[in-house]
This record gives sequence, C-alpha cells and structure tokens, in this order.
Amino acid sequence: MKLKFLAIALLMIALLNYSADAALVVDATFTNPDLQSALGGTAGPVATTVYNELSKYAYVPELVKGFGNANIYTSHAATLRGYQGYDLFAVAIGTMVSVQAPSDDPQFYKKLQDDIDSGDVYAGVGFEPVVFQAGLNMSFLIDGLYVSFLFGKLHIDLDYGDFKLNHESSLIGGNINYALFKEKSILARSLLWRGITLQTGYIHTDNSLVFYNKLDKSTYSQSVSGFTVQYEIDPSVDFNLSTTSNVIPFEIYTGLRLLWVLNIGVGAGIDYVYSSSNSMKLSSAGDVEVIDDGVGGISGYVGEKGKITVDASTSGIKADKYKKKLMANVGLGLGPVFIDVPVSYYFDNGYAIGLTAGFVW
Repeated sequence: MKLKFLAIALLMIALLNYSADAALVVDATFTNPDLQSALGGTAGPVATTVYNELSKYAYVPELVKGFGNANIYTSHAATLRGYQGYDLFAVAIGTMVSVQAPSDDPQFYKKLQDDIDSGDVYAGVGFEPVVFQAGLNMSFLIDGLYVSFLFGKLHIDLDYGDFKLNHESSLIGGNINYALFKEKSILARSLLWRGITLQTGYIHTDNSLVFYNKLDKSTYSQSVSGFTVQYEIDPSVDFNLSTTSNVIPFEIYTGLRLLWVLNIGVGAGIDYVYSSSNSMKLSSAGDVEVIDDGVGGISGYVGEKGKITVDASTSGIKADKYKKKLMANVGLGLGPVFIDVPVSYYFDNGYAIGLTAGFVW
C-alpha cells in the first residue's frame, strides 16, 4: 500500500511539473474598451486564435536539448589541438559554430524550418563568437606537460527585417595536455610527426539566445458595438533560450606537419557533461491591428492596435551526459604563426567547425 501511494504521489508530481512547463497563457489587451470587450482577454477571439497557433511550442524539450548539446560542441573554440610541442607558450583566438542535426540526412537543413514550424524537433545550433586560449609549456615540472586557459565573452544583437537575433555568450576553462609520444622529424623537419597527446580539462559555458520566428499573419472579422470590423493577427514569437554546461573533455590526438607549412591532425574523444541546464521561454513578437470597419473608418476603430502577451516555458532540460566525437584539423603555418580550421563530428549527428589564428613559440 505504501509503495502504491508513493508511486501515485510521484506520478502527480511529474504531471504537475509537466503542466507547469507546458502551460501556455495568451492574452490580448486593447486600450479601447469596446475592442477590449469584444476581442481582448485570455478567452477572447484574438487570444484563442494565437493559442491555437502557438500550442505546438508550449513544451519543446527536444528542441531545448538540441540547443543544449550544440552549446557543448562549441566549447572547444580556439583549440590548440595539433599544435602542441611548443617550447615556451602559445596563444590563440578563435570562433566556432555547431549544429545538432535531427537526423543523418545530409540535406536536413532544407526542411529544418518546416520541422520547427511543426513544433518540437531534436535540433539546435551553437555559437562561440570569440574565445582566447593561452598555453604554457610546463615541462620544467613534468616532461611533456602543457596547460592552457580559455576565456571568451561577447554580445551580438542583429536586426535585419525578418532576421532578428540577440546572442550573449561567455566561456571560461582550462586544459591539461600530456605528450604521450613526443614529436619526430625527418628530412630537415620538412616532415614532422606531432606525436600523440592526451588532453583533459574543464570548460564552463553560458549562452543566451533570442531569435525571432516569423509566422504568417491572418485576418478575421468580429462584431464590435454594431460594426463588423476586420482585424489582423501577427502570431510571430521570440524563442528565448538559455544554455549552461560544465564539460570535462577526454581526447587523444595526433598530427603531421608537411613541407613546413601544412598541418593536418586527427583524434577521438568524449565530452563528459558534468552538469547542464537548458531552458526556453516563449514570448510574443507580434500584435493585432484593426484594419477595416466596413464604413470607411467611421467607427474610429481602424488603426487601433492591441498587445499580445504570450507566456510558456520549457525548463530543467539536460544535455546528454556523454558525447563521443571524432576530431580533425587542417591549417597553415608560417614560422610561429598559424591559421587553422578545426572540425568535430559527434556520434549523435552533431557537427562543429571553427576558425583559429594563433602564435606558438
């Protein structure tokens, strides 16, 4: 009996947590009392129409998880993979973007917007605009040991018509790298094997992203104080996503330098997500406007706008705990200066690509 009671209690708690997140509340407010009475309120025709349009976004755990995983993939921006072996220090600046694809279809992006328009979908993107990394050769303590520190922070606000995006990112962490096998060279160093290195560390990331999702406007009619008015509803919304993760990577890497300038590297590893928290809040980005009253504007309602308020959230979503990956890089070096393109493939249809510039000495 006690076990049965406990099971029922746990089920009720789970349902309450789900409904708290899944609840979608829509309201419409007009300053004109006639329009407010006929069209406004949470149970009015405007709110009901918007509710029906947006209910598919009320609870989207797969979408939030997709963004959370994509955030992890970009935590390796400004990587020094393939450039260990320096004598004193290394510095790098880099950027990285990532995609959590919903499937292994190479043309998934062609129908991604349609998938999002349909509601919840396991997909997401990540972006670390600018990250700095500084590394030190610690061989005076342990032969073959390197440590590095990472930091990045930037705010981006873009508004180009239907494309609107606000992104704020921060990253801090450090890596420890050990040369399991040291580099070897032949032919006057025209061919250099970078050896085999092991790397681990700790990376904390915080990202907030607001992006505008434009939806089609619709026109409706309603009787207001004896006038048949037409009004237009714009149900467009803003997705407000927040992703936080604490990542401990484990990697093994090797590489070659050919003809003194071309660097190629490959590796494998796993990102252990020690902890993560991801959420999304839905908010209105549209309004409602009276566009006609059938009598040439005599009613005084034409041009009146109402405010649409939308409230829904998906919270407490965690990223995957373990993310297996393959890594590679291709770069060019001239003396101590290098430019590099690192890429990663995660075994859950995750992809990351970056651009790094650096200096090793």
